[in-house]
Amino acid sequence: MTDTPANRSVHVARSGTFDRNTPQTQGLTREVAFDSRNPDAEHLSAFRSTVKPGAATGAHHHGSQETVLYVISGSGRYRWGDKLENVVEAGPGDFVFIPAHVIHQEINPSTETETVWAVVRSGVDPIVVNLPELDALAEAPATEYAPSE
Repeated sequence: MTDTPANRSVHVARSGTFDRNTPQTQGLTREVAFDSRNPDAEHLSAFRSTVKPGAATGAHHHGSQETVLYVISGSGRYRWGDKLENVVEAGPGDFVFIPAHVIHQEINPSTETETVWAVVRSGVDPIVVNLPELDALAEAPATEYAPSE
């Protein structure tokens, strides 16, 4: 059987079935909807990310993968650059584009509500390169959470 569009299917990843078995970054929970474990995913991965109220991720980048975030709820502050010297904020309905290899940090500026976004990356196996050596330059979280939370 040849692999043609007629032989492929549309897949739905139901809320509540997303997989947390993927690279994580402190302060953020990634839940995979589609990645290389989906037999039809050839060029991208998709997942939901949540930052708890007042939390901030550590400095990291995603290697050769480009990343698009769509803010579902809450608001996010995004710092980027070799020293995390740049900053922009986004809210519900906004898209954020993070180029490949760009060091960045996500912050939830609210101490009351979670920030939730949908994420799509240009690779089927998500790359996460955590950079703890840059955490001294990162914005500190307003609230500390245990790693398992």
